[in-house]
Amino acid sequence: MKKVTLSALAAVMMSGVVYADTMTLFSDPKTGQVFTTAGEGRVAMGDFIDAKSIDMSQRESESAFSEYKDAQKKYVNVKSKAKTLEFSGTHYFGFTSANPTTDSATKDTSAGFELRRNYLQVKAYFNDTDYFRVTLDTTKELGSTTTYATTYVKYAYLYLDKVLPYTGVEIGIAHRPWIDYEEHNAWHYRSFNKVILEEKATATEAGVDLVNSADLGVNFQTKTSMFSSEIGMFNGEGYHADKTANNQQNSNNLSLEWRLTGHILGDGTKVGKNDRTKDTYLNVSTYGLISKNHKDNNVTINDSAEYDRSFYGVHAVYNQPEFLVAAQYFTAKDDVRLASGTDSKYTGYSINGEYRPLKDWTVIGRYDDYKKELTTVAGATTLSYKGKKSIAGLAYAYSKNINFIGSAKYINEKDVNGNDSGNSKNVFMMTTEVKW
Repeated sequence: MKKVTLSALAAVMMSGVVYADTMTLFSDPKTGQVFTTAGEGRVAMGDFIDAKSIDMSQRESESAFSEYKDAQKKYVNVKSKAKTLEFSGTHYFGFTSANPTTDSATKDTSAGFELRRNYLQVKAYFNDTDYFRVTLDTTKELGSTTTYATTYVKYAYLYLDKVLPYTGVEIGIAHRPWIDYEEHNAWHYRSFNKVILEEKATATEAGVDLVNSADLGVNFQTKTSMFSSEIGMFNGEGYHADKTANNQQNSNNLSLEWRLTGHILGDGTKVGKNDRTKDTYLNVSTYGLISKNHKDNNVTINDSAEYDRSFYGVHAVYNQPEFLVAAQYFTAKDDVRLASGTDSKYTGYSINGEYRPLKDWTVIGRYDDYKKELTTVAGATTLSYKGKKSIAGLAYAYSKNINFIGSAKYINEKDVNGNDSGNSKNVFMMTTEVKW
């Protein structure tokens, strides 16, 4: 049925707008009268709209076009050969007070604000699944001797999906198999404490320092409902290896690393992306690393600074909306390549949990126990150090982007003589997590 107007047919044609609020009129051919309802002898004239509605619509269209032109002047166009650019950030800010439990000339009480992590990330998608990712990592923590806000390229890798059945691959400065898995499935509080395998002895932490989260190499990632895995080859020294500290890869030996996980309740395709306040899952994992000429000193092949590192571990985590509980055990060894050198052996376990009594509130607990032993060529074994760490915390989810956490750590570490190793302390933290 042809649409016309009572006074502005031309305006309707120019606007090209189809109006929902139309009215059908009818006329009596004999008398020429116009009616709003159908009746005997009446003929439909068409759908009509008033001129005021057309005028208002035209004004709105002109206003929207004007705003669009103004926006073009305000914003800069971003051009890329990628199909889509995805920007994101993760930021950990906090205040820390670290108090040594014994007096020592090398252990000063310290307190202050920290930029624990400042991740800026971009993903350039070539299609719906394949992309290139770059993540910048900036940090300034108490006790650090580096200049303010040291920045690393933590991740810079190409991800190709389904290069094998159910399997994608990262190529570049990629995820190593274990750390990222634990941080996204069992221990969600990297903002104030690392997982046990990654911890170093610093002004605020004590630990074994066996591996970090990223390195140059390739990582094959498989995901199915009941099973997931990561298997990779890497240089082995980590993404912030420092040539001046003689811990950069300089040999032709690589590090083989893996994680194998059984998802007892299924849905392993969501590994790392679970919502622990809504999902229920039970995962059991084994992980390991074999790294030859680890942190090669780039000198004589049998130099005492060169060693082969290996570690193995088992881990389990159970989560439901009300709580989470996780536990792991690991053993590690550094075999010195010099015939007269001393080998190192590490063992330890970690237990952590969450309890969510109220919406947006989480009670956090964790306990670590670890030790390092030295073994001579003659087979004599002595204790290097042993430590225990207890953590308690309370987290509040201010929004989906912001969390606030208050925490306390109690570290007790002893040397071979039973004396303080230099890392025993009580540490209190206030932490702000921001993700966008």
